Amino acid sequence: MPLAVLYARFSPRPNPEECDSVEKQLERCRAYCEGHGYTVVAQHHDKDVSGERADNRPGLQKAIAAACDRQAVLCVYSLSRLARCTKDAIDLAERLSAAGADLAVIQENVNTRSPMGRFIFTLFSALAQLEREQIAERTSTAMLRHQAKGRRMTRPDRCPYGWRPDASDPARLVEDSEEQATIRRIREERRHGRGLREIARRLDLSGIACRGGHWSHTTVRSVLRRSVQRANGA
Repeated sequence: MPLAVLYARFSPRPNPEECDSVEKQLERCRAYCEGHGYTVVAQHHDKDVSGERADNRPGLQKAIAAACDRQAVLCVYSLSRLARCTKDAIDLAERLSAAGADLAVIQENVNTRSPMGRFIFTLFSALAQLEREQIAERTSTAMLRHQAKGRRMTRPDRCPYGWRPDASDPARLVEDSEEQATIRRIREERRHGRGLREIARRLDLSGIACRGGHWSHTTVRSVLRRSVQRANGA
């Protein structure tokens, strides 16, 4: 009788109904295995962990190792619980295949024990990533449109650099004159061909405050990107 290892992942959502709990996912995996004649030999999970990366989920790594050691089927409820990008999903499937193990994804009805199953898995992985990227793009565009109209889309302590909550209406944003001046300086420095690290160094030397500490090249890049997006969104 073929063996199976179960894996589930839960990441919190504002609405709990948007994602099944670990317990529900494992219950469905057990039902699937029972219906297909698999003997469950182990189960692992990750709670409150993003699926953006595969290498930072200890439960997933244990599940993959167990499936490889036993040449079992790694069973997950849905593709989104396994990986969030096509590359990670395909890498995981290839790692299992190299060890003589397989992958079963219940919601998408995929089982890599057959060549067709492996093809469909790759196709679904690519389509799932495309859908997530399109949703993220639409969400970003909508947020920029609302922000351009002065609506605050974040917590008061997480306003975009250059903006702060309106004292008379916390749901709206108003420009922070000092931070807007810093944004103009950053863009001017960039126009003069200075690199991100050099800009960060010059800001620190000038004593210009950065939220959370010293300026870094990643912070400068983020401020530049958001200012360009806002200009385009407006």
